[in-house]
Amino acid sequence: MNSNSLLNYYKTILEKVSFDDFLVKKEYKKALQSVDPSERPKLERWVNENRLIRN
Repeated sequence: MNSNSLLNYYKTILEKVSFDDFLVKKEYKKALQSVDPSERPKLERWVNENRLIRN
């Protein structure tokens, strides 16, 4: 799986678990470890824009 498709995969997962803050944080942590380091800023920006992480 190339880095862009992995990024898109985790975006899909995060959207699907967005109903549960615990699951979002868990999957986000996995995503940050799995995606290419050059893709991390894109993922972080996307999560912030979509307000998936609530404090």
